[in-house]
Amino acid sequence: MRRRNARIARSPGRVGVLVFCAAALLVSGQVDAQGIGRRGERGGDVAGGRGGGGGGGFEPMAAPSTSEVVQRAIDQAYLTPDEVRDLRVFHGLWEVSDLDTPQRAASAALIRGAWNDAALSASGIDPLDRLEGLLMQGEYEAVLQLAEADRRMAESPRGARIRADALERQGRLADAAAATEGALRALARSAAGATAGDLVEGVRMHAQRVRLAGPSDRAAPAQDYHAMVDALSRVRSRIDRLYWPALLAEAELLYAKDNSPQAAEALTELLRLNPSCARGWYLLGQMSADSFNFDNVERIALRLEQLAGDEDGPGLSVEAALLRARAALRQSDGAGAAEELDRALAVFPNRADLRAQRAAAEAVRFEFDSARAMLTEFARRAPGSPLGAHAVGKALAEARQYSEAAAFLEAARDMNPNDPAPLIDLGLLEVQAGRDERALDALERAFALDPFNIRADNSLRLVRELLTYERVESEHFVVRFKPGADAVLAREMVPLLEEIHRVVCGSQPGGIDHEPAHRTIVDLMPNHQWFAVRIAGMPQIHTIAASTGPVIAMEAPREGARHLGLYDWVRVVRHEYVHTVTLSRTNNRIPHWFTEAAAVYLELAPRDFSTCTMLAGALRADELFNLDQINLAFVRPRRPTDRTMAYAQGHWMYEYIVERAGSRAPLELMDLYAQGVREEQAFISVLGVSRAQFLEEFKAWARQQAVEWGLAPRVGEPDVRDLLVRGLLADPAQAAGIRAGLGRTAAEAALALAETGLPQPDGDVEDWALELSVPPPAQLDALLAEYPKHPDLLEIAVDAALAASDGKATIDNAALLERYAAARPVDPKPHRLLAQMYLARAADGDPDAPRRAIEHLEFLDAREQKTPAYATELARRYAAVGDWPRARAKAERATQISPYDARPRELAATIAIQAGDLAAAERHILALTVLEPDRAVHFQRLEAVRKRMGGGR
Repeated sequence: MRRRNARIARSPGRVGVLVFCAAALLVSGQVDAQGIGRRGERGGDVAGGRGGGGGGGFEPMAAPSTSEVVQRAIDQAYLTPDEVRDLRVFHGLWEVSDLDTPQRAASAALIRGAWNDAALSASGIDPLDRLEGLLMQGEYEAVLQLAEADRRMAESPRGARIRADALERQGRLADAAAATEGALRALARSAAGATAGDLVEGVRMHAQRVRLAGPSDRAAPAQDYHAMVDALSRVRSRIDRLYWPALLAEAELLYAKDNSPQAAEALTELLRLNPSCARGWYLLGQMSADSFNFDNVERIALRLEQLAGDEDGPGLSVEAALLRARAALRQSDGAGAAEELDRALAVFPNRADLRAQRAAAEAVRFEFDSARAMLTEFARRAPGSPLGAHAVGKALAEARQYSEAAAFLEAARDMNPNDPAPLIDLGLLEVQAGRDERALDALERAFALDPFNIRADNSLRLVRELLTYERVESEHFVVRFKPGADAVLAREMVPLLEEIHRVVCGSQPGGIDHEPAHRTIVDLMPNHQWFAVRIAGMPQIHTIAASTGPVIAMEAPREGARHLGLYDWVRVVRHEYVHTVTLSRTNNRIPHWFTEAAAVYLELAPRDFSTCTMLAGALRADELFNLDQINLAFVRPRRPTDRTMAYAQGHWMYEYIVERAGSRAPLELMDLYAQGVREEQAFISVLGVSRAQFLEEFKAWARQQAVEWGLAPRVGEPDVRDLLVRGLLADPAQAAGIRAGLGRTAAEAALALAETGLPQPDGDVEDWALELSVPPPAQLDALLAEYPKHPDLLEIAVDAALAASDGKATIDNAALLERYAAARPVDPKPHRLLAQMYLARAADGDPDAPRRAIEHLEFLDAREQKTPAYATELARRYAAVGDWPRARAKAERATQISPYDARPRELAATIAIQAGDLAAAERHILALTVLEPDRAVHFQRLEAVRKRMGGGR
């Protein structure tokens, strides 16, 4: 305990720096919350358990392997049978026969989260267990009445904590704080003889008192935190290292500090000591929901229901309902959350957390009147409790309903100004909304209350960093940037951003026909580290840029150790600005796939070959997403390609909507989404079909698209596999072998091929068969004579021709490459080879070669996002023939992809001078003086250009 937490105690800021990258990975779904910082020397871990079975294809998550130390403790020969039973119950390892008394059954019920177990109201059990059961059932008044009737019980550390919890749930915050104060003073007086349980209860009350009453002075937060850390360390190191409640308290403390990685460590250790601890599983599920690991949420929910059940099957688990509701809310599924919560509320109608989340579910459904009515009832039951307002505000903030969310979070803050949690959520909301001064105020207050909270620390440092940035402004944008070299790009961005605005917001076909009410802030972050801090906590992120609606954050496109590399920032920011505009038009009420589809559509760039082949393959294999799966694929992909596939399929479906119903159809859908109409009804209203029918008709249209791409057979055109095995091959044994192999597993094919003498397949049988079946030239010519436009046959012919020419295009095979390019117009291979050939011939003096090279370079450049190479070459080619408008355009594009590189700048300046555009030349040379300030030639050229401009500025 001390080792794990000492790092936080010494330097909260440094830990914040170390964790923010992990946080960025968490929210992007690349790393599970349970997968960071786990102790490798332990047995099984709590992030496993992927399997099939019930619960929509899931099985309950498996616990990590039980600690050998626990098993040895239970197996001690000197223990009596009753002591063994008590130990098995305490460590969650009981058999049904162990629960032979009401007390043991009640203890097990509290551990496994079976709050409606009859044992918790049986006579003869520990009154504190009865009290705890009533608390977890939501019967807070009954808790207080029993505590009042038995003051001795209420004054014990555990009884005092239960009573304080009940008071807090009733909204009596001052009374709850006073209750913890008295109990903590009493515990301090008897600290020398305190048990492990007393100390853990003391830590929990200490955390509650700090949250309710706040720190007494500036030094108090550190003192309070160290006191809790030391108490838990004492339990584990001096009293009882197997006392698992100390690990639960540690995990709760770390999670409250937004330190999920180390909380997950503690929980893995806890579950090795007690695999039945429902509160531990619940906390683990909360971290899974935070990181969008909805598969794990479901596995953990099934585990909780299993624990709450009996030999007859799973039981009702409040915590499972809360986890599923949280997962649904994170996916903006208020109806799904309400359904889960209503089942639990039918049994436990008074639980405050259930009622708070139920109001949040109504708010996410955009049923604001209903949500307010629920909050009014919540306030009647618990006047002064911030729980309901905080739950609603947090859920609305995640749904990007910033104005409404801020009002609820501010209300929660005002009800308990000592709790940093609403302030942190409010501060993050204001950061995403671009309201930095308000964010700074909230985060500074949160940090003063809890300087060990990682989210507060990281976010506060971010806001303070942003306040040091310079800014350039235009009619529709504010660009913020770190002083220095980023000023070069920032100032160049403004006119291009305004052109992006014209395209995206216009009423022309494809435009969104809407303008946001306020200027959009574009934060140009200097490196990937700061970019990751900027977007941490956001569920929907792009690798190099992200939009929260009012704000677009982008990483500087440059190479180096602290950067992700070059990219076409104009295309990327246009994509993100579409999010800003569509979210504004729909008041942030739009299916995830649809806003991404609109954004890709307005990138105004052709699909690359890998995207086309991926889509055609998914279509062929019937693996396209349905309209529920596609949304989840963005935030929690199950396969490495799922997120990429979701972007691509969404764009494809958007194209189909435009072609089927016209360019206004997507806008009409957006307007219905803005009114809160669900997607099914919106499709019926605008497209005249249900979502299921839409998908089937889309697939029929998509098949024709795949044919046009040369990635699916035309009508009457056989598949290449059929062509190669239908008997046209000269070797009958080979043909028979291939027929035997196709459509079978490797093992089946091996048996079928045993008598042919052919090599045995060791992998994919169809790939093996195709490699084996490349026909000789005469047969290939015969096939091409019959099917002269068959793209697969042409590709085989191209590969054979390239094999004979050292992999290069030549005059002899150029016509074949052109035929293949026409048959499969999405493949860049023939264009790349032909461009290389014509450039080489141009260097040798072929007068027609430059013109022929340009055609293929344009194809390649239109699809390129990561290198300025094609744009640079095109700029040179157009300049060589005096086509200055195209030369300048390509030179500018090269500087947009690589704005910090001097070479494209020098070319752009040279072409601008040759074209007579001295203002553009001045801009590029001025940039060079910033990028390479030690090169005097740039300053000399700048002076010369300015003299020619006539001002000598």
